[in-house]
Amino acid sequence: MCGIAGRIGLGATKTNVQKMSAAIAHRGPDASDIWLSDRVALAHQRLAIIDIAGGKQPMTSVSGRWILIFNGEIYNFKALKTGLLRQYPYKTQSDTEVILAALELWGNNALSRLEGMFAIAAWDVQEQRLLLARDGQGIKPLYFSKNGADFVFGSEVSALLAAGLRPVVDESNLDVFLDLRFVPSPHTLFSGIKKLPPGHFLWVDIDGSVGEPRPFDFNAPLINCVGSRGELVDQILQSLLDAVERQMVADVPLGVLLSGGIDSGAVAAAAIRSGSPVSTFCVGYSEEHSSNEFLEARRTSELLGTDHHELRIDTKSAMDIMPTVVRHLEEPVVTSSVFSFYLLCESVAKYRKVVLSGQGADEPWGGYGRHQVAALEAILAPIIRATNNVLPSKLQNKDTWKRLLEAYSSQDELKKIIGLHTLFPGSERGQIREVVGNSETYSYLGRLLRALPDNGTFLERLLALEVRSSLPDNLLLLGDKLSMASGLEVRVPFLDPRYLEKIEMLPGSLRRGGLFSQHGKMLHKAVCGALLPKEIVLRPKKGFQTPIERWMRLDLGHYLYEIIDQTGSFSRKFLEIDYAKDLIERHRSGRHGNLERQLFAIWILEEWYRVFFLKV
Repeated sequence: MCGIAGRIGLGATKTNVQKMSAAIAHRGPDASDIWLSDRVALAHQRLAIIDIAGGKQPMTSVSGRWILIFNGEIYNFKALKTGLLRQYPYKTQSDTEVILAALELWGNNALSRLEGMFAIAAWDVQEQRLLLARDGQGIKPLYFSKNGADFVFGSEVSALLAAGLRPVVDESNLDVFLDLRFVPSPHTLFSGIKKLPPGHFLWVDIDGSVGEPRPFDFNAPLINCVGSRGELVDQILQSLLDAVERQMVADVPLGVLLSGGIDSGAVAAAAIRSGSPVSTFCVGYSEEHSSNEFLEARRTSELLGTDHHELRIDTKSAMDIMPTVVRHLEEPVVTSSVFSFYLLCESVAKYRKVVLSGQGADEPWGGYGRHQVAALEAILAPIIRATNNVLPSKLQNKDTWKRLLEAYSSQDELKKIIGLHTLFPGSERGQIREVVGNSETYSYLGRLLRALPDNGTFLERLLALEVRSSLPDNLLLLGDKLSMASGLEVRVPFLDPRYLEKIEMLPGSLRRGGLFSQHGKMLHKAVCGALLPKEIVLRPKKGFQTPIERWMRLDLGHYLYEIIDQTGSFSRKFLEIDYAKDLIERHRSGRHGNLERQLFAIWILEEWYRVFFLKV
């Protein structure tokens, strides 16, 4: 795991690329180096995990044709090295050199043979062009932009800003953010700065001209389930064990991020089966709160026999670190666990360089409440449309009902998807910011849906879409940025490409399962049941939560009111400030349901604007 940056053009000097590299030094504190040629500069910040002595980058292929910098890990590098690429004259034990061997033999066709998490930049000396690529699950980010006539790229937006780009709010993508709670690839909230979509590559010529991103590992597989339930459980279990084993390859000790749930518990149990001692790490809040999972995680650790560590945080620490979190996050996302995750990673980095995580199981398995709603579409949609006008106004004003009505007031698939994700349902969307139309959101989702197989149910298509949008552009984005802020590599076995393909081929009825939320992911639970004691498998789902709802009724609500009321605030410039203030008052009253997501969105936008634009 590392940080990469580079520049093509007259500005590709040692001084300029060193500034870009310094901006992402936290991603690779162990070493740094650059490669320079006429109008080309590549920089690398290294977090040494595999082949500590020999894996230095930038690395040149044996023929001298390819110069490579990359961020991530290739999990099948040993199989490639001893198999299809065994004729290459290797000089190191690193996965970096295996990528070079693959590029020498297959060119950009090598990308579809790499299994792992990666952001790759490879300069082709012979053709005088740059290859950029991002892994199929979008675990590793890769940003790019034009800076005048020059082309710049990097693992983080900060590298591009260090190259001299001036931050500008992209208002059309702000509208998309308010519709979806994140900004989907290839867009960002920074005007002119793009991120390469998952499973795509592009070429950049020596003159700075940029080709269109092209997919190499993006499309979802067709629904194709063969075998009895017992056979499927055995197949998926073995695939998960293989994924964890592959992702435990490292020349440094590993740990596991452990909550009280089955996902992280299953990863920890699978890691123990490898025969290595396992350390686990958990985070929670100092005050009593229902989201705390200390007791459950401690019990899981006792049952599995791990070396367990706990970190406690409080409201004040969360509020105080928000600017730091946003500075590293760079892109606003409406996921309130950002504090918890940042502080957890900061603590774990004192003990480990690499950890395994249970992230990424809910999107493909259908583990969220919106997936339950999507699974019950045929039942819910006509009931919601028929009963809305006869419900008491008190119920009609509840946020949950507004979301259901937004999702199922139309037969249009795109409107249903937006309704399940939107921050501001119904008329509220126009009240927080004038609606010119959903053109950008519709355009993006429409292009994405056209890339998916048309043989699935609404739930199956929704899951496939989220695996390729909200998962990489929200959950995985914060997972990478906030862990690498402390020089910690987080691996996600549930998104191992071989394992994920098996899950995505299952029909939604097998993935979601059950009519009620506590009965979801039944096949997944059966697989985890082969690894974990029954008491862990049957625990109610909590999730990696933060008590934002309560905080917003107390000190945090007062603080948010103050910052949006300031001259030059984001809300004053881009939102309807009176409506934003009214949201705070409505949330405090408790009469309109839980409005924490809307308020958190406003808060993170304000802090983002203060950090990157007002320089507060």
